[in-house]
Amino acid sequence: MKDTADRFAIVALGALIFWFCQDIIFTEQVPFFRDLGPYFYPLRFALYEDFRSGELPLWNRHVAMGFPLLAAFQSGVFYPPHLLLLLLPFFSACRTLFVLHFLIAGVGTYKLCREWKYPAYLSLIGALLFTFGGTIVSLTNLLNHFQSAVWLPWVILLWERVLRRLSWARFLAFTVILTLQCLAGSPEIFAMSIVLVLFDGLRVKPTLPNVSYARLISILAAAKLIFMLLAMAQLLPSAELYFQSRRQEPLPAQEALNWSLDPLSLLNLFVLDKEIDATSSIGTRYFFHRAPSFLISYYLGAIAILGACIGFLVGSVRERLALSGAIILSLLVALGKHTPVYPFLFQHFPLVSAVRFPEKFFFITYALIFYASMRGLEVWLCNDKQNVKKSVAALAVILVAWAGSYMLLRFNVDVLAQFIARQTALKSIASVDANQIVDFVSNLERQLMLFLAFFSLLALARKKIIRESLSSLLLVAAVFVDLTWAHRDYLFPLAPDFIREDQRILTAPESELYRVFYYPSSRNIHPDSVLVKGKANHKEATALAFQNLLPNAGLVYGIDYMQEIDALARRPYTEFVYFANQLDLPRRLQLLRALNVKYLVAFQPMTAEGLTLISSFPQYFSWLYRLDRAVPRVYVVNKVTVETFPAKILRRLAMDGFDPRTEVILDQTPSIPPQEALQASAKIARYTNARVTIRASLDASGILVLADSFYPGWSAYVDGKRAGILRANLFFRAVALPAGEHTVEFRYEPMSFKIGLVLSVTTIFALIATTVICVLRKRSGKAPISVS
Repeated sequence: MKDTADRFAIVALGALIFWFCQDIIFTEQVPFFRDLGPYFYPLRFALYEDFRSGELPLWNRHVAMGFPLLAAFQSGVFYPPHLLLLLLPFFSACRTLFVLHFLIAGVGTYKLCREWKYPAYLSLIGALLFTFGGTIVSLTNLLNHFQSAVWLPWVILLWERVLRRLSWARFLAFTVILTLQCLAGSPEIFAMSIVLVLFDGLRVKPTLPNVSYARLISILAAAKLIFMLLAMAQLLPSAELYFQSRRQEPLPAQEALNWSLDPLSLLNLFVLDKEIDATSSIGTRYFFHRAPSFLISYYLGAIAILGACIGFLVGSVRERLALSGAIILSLLVALGKHTPVYPFLFQHFPLVSAVRFPEKFFFITYALIFYASMRGLEVWLCNDKQNVKKSVAALAVILVAWAGSYMLLRFNVDVLAQFIARQTALKSIASVDANQIVDFVSNLERQLMLFLAFFSLLALARKKIIRESLSSLLLVAAVFVDLTWAHRDYLFPLAPDFIREDQRILTAPESELYRVFYYPSSRNIHPDSVLVKGKANHKEATALAFQNLLPNAGLVYGIDYMQEIDALARRPYTEFVYFANQLDLPRRLQLLRALNVKYLVAFQPMTAEGLTLISSFPQYFSWLYRLDRAVPRVYVVNKVTVETFPAKILRRLAMDGFDPRTEVILDQTPSIPPQEALQASAKIARYTNARVTIRASLDASGILVLADSFYPGWSAYVDGKRAGILRANLFFRAVALPAGEHTVEFRYEPMSFKIGLVLSVTTIFALIATTVICVLRKRSGKAPISVS
């Protein structure tokens, strides 16, 4: 009977997820919101191309003058579901990945609730609350966080199974799930999941007399050790990138504290405080906020609030204090700059100072509120012996307070208008959009009706006035309608028809191999914002990134970029941004010429010597310029300056008298000094991500410069013999050549990956061997291998 109920519930859950994702499944639309277009889809497209060509995505030559793609955690090279990119057309694979991860979240939560001995219908409610709740849906525009977050229920499920009965199979399953969650691309979500695992272990320990604190910690430590060995092929290259990045120094407080949870956003736990607005460039209209939040929704469902209220009033005092304390602490951290807690942690704990955007920590809050809600609903619906008088009184207070708030605002709209004006910095209530007031009051009415409906259903189910089958069906349906109504449109599905060859300002990459640079309208030359002189709706604003080839959207067309937008931006680029932000336009252009930049995209007209307008594109709000005298991708020079200090190198590159086509700044004296009189040519014969072959001809010794990133793991070979590789102009790779005809080859052969791969493969074989031994011992009747 139980198996039948589970099968029916899983099928129903799958059908509800398909309905929630119907625009993605049936209309071939794809989610497009915030970072999906300019960042995540191009990264996935890079994987797609490499997988299809049979090439391991170690390096991508189009991004940031060349970037270690595998080392970037967010790319998820080793994440198994990304094999769909090998099997399906690109956007079909993307759509499938979204639906698959909703299924992973839903099925995992259902099985976890069943592990907690909840009935099938309540487990189905839990699956809907977690999967379609605001945090998980909000993370869909941050693919790495989304893909990692959905594994949390599986991690907790397998962790509790290991604690309840330790065996090799259970321990291995837990370790593999940890590895999958990490490889999905979000170290932050993974770290927060480990915190939740530890908290959950402390929660269940009192029910497991054979599990000591030492045993609990040792199991978790052993799993993490094996996980690290399994993932070494990813972890070592990522660590190498980390040590090459700006993260060696603490993040500036202003950047780290950005995207702090606004206390007013907590209102969204109870009522919808925004709505979809397709006419807006950001796709949403906030009722009370001046700026968008990191998470677009915090709403967990009306029944979750009622369940959490019950959950905080039942159980032991110790459990309630621990749960409440954990929620409050996680909230204080998520609030970031709005409380002194996070700034204190930022100043005194290096691990915290390495994390941007405190609002991410709301993921812990979300998981804890979910648990409290499910605990409360289980007591109310399944435990007839539990005294719930306090809970009834609390629910009645909530209902009365909600009704009173609605009546107050419904018949005193000036109060609401004044509040909106104050929060959005409007001069007077006359400036408040009347539709904004009407829409919010409508949302209040919606929530009041939902609270009344859920309160009534819970009361009828508790008193068994209606049959359990009917009450469970009505509760599941009401939860699904509530969350689908609230969040389905937050997927922001759009048909990707604007990503077409004829809808962009530069039709095709040039054979000469030059780079595109987006010149922002702000003083900051780093592309962290887009400001256009015009009004674009959400679809137009989304399409702008591709039509104007903003970093890194043009990867789908083979466009090469100079700017680096990865979270682990390398130090030379951050030095460049800091230096260039202090320059005037002519000196900035001189610097860009030396960096192989030929095309500038801007959202305002520009005038400078050597800058030629190619065309303006009113339909895309942009102007495209050509920068003259840009250095080619590969060239030979005969004049050398040695300098290692980045600011001095950049200052020299930006000087009017510096000609990067004849002079290069190296980090050391070359083994073959160049000669003053030089006639030379160089041409790229083969150009792939991890290998570049160049034919060079020199009548005297000189320095061959390849305008691609200098990075550990690159080796140079001249006529088949290994040669010393030099850092040129802070960013580039170079080799010294004697006179004559030469074949120069640059190969990306990172030792970090080779060592990591050996460790990962060795660990895989060791785990397989251990599993085989365990199976054989079990079949022979011997005791299996202990992992304690």
